[in-house]
Amino acid sequence: MSEVTFAKTFLATLDKRPIKLPADHVSDPRKYPGQSPFVLPRQTHPFPRKGPTSSGQQAKNKTVTATLKPMRGGETITVSDLTLQSTIHDVKTQYAQKSGQAQDKIKLLLNKKPAADLKTLSELGIDGETVELTVMLMGGAGGAATPNAASPAVEKSEAIATGAAAAAAPVAADKMDIDPKNPAPESEKAKVEAASKPAADANTAESILKSEEFWSDLQGFLSQRLRDEGEGQKLAKVFKEAYGKK
Repeated sequence: MSEVTFAKTFLATLDKRPIKLPADHVSDPRKYPGQSPFVLPRQTHPFPRKGPTSSGQQAKNKTVTATLKPMRGGETITVSDLTLQSTIHDVKTQYAQKSGQAQDKIKLLLNKKPAADLKTLSELGIDGETVELTVMLMGGAGGAATPNAASPAVEKSEAIATGAAAAAAPVAADKMDIDPKNPAPESEKAKVEAASKPAADANTAESILKSEEFWSDLQGFLSQRLRDEGEGQKLAKVFKEAYGKK
């Protein structure tokens, strides 16, 4: 291959490659031919329109009646005014209001399988007008309870309050006999205060100056400061004699 042929082939290969433009390149609009504006296609239904309800919506809005039967025997309760969009939590709420049981202790079963609280009736595969659910009470809750029956916690608190009132009545009726000749013993607080008074007196300036510990500390300080033990002892003795003549 001659050099001219190689050069032509190389230049032809370079022409086929895309041209890399710099970041600050600005195209000249006069070099481009005029183009018609591009119009976006119009949407078929840009906004939802209210129309006649479909069969699917009517099926979702139809009323469903749930029959709740306790697992260990008890009164069967019927919950109505439900829809396919009602959740298991809604069913539990109405059952708790009618039965008097605690809502957090209630567990609903559908076909012997636990039903989650956030699941709707339609998500559980219910499409009829009636559904039968089984009620399982968790935590040893009672089987059947009437809505007007008081809860055990309320009864227990009332019993405690009654017993406390009965126990306090004789104490309030009997007055304490006080002997003026024999006063009551001092409290522990008074004893502590009495014991701390001598210690407080011992921390006064006069008591500190009378102690030998102070003069020995003063002698050690003077000896260390003057770097002469003899001079420190003489000065401490002078200070002590001057204080004694005071």
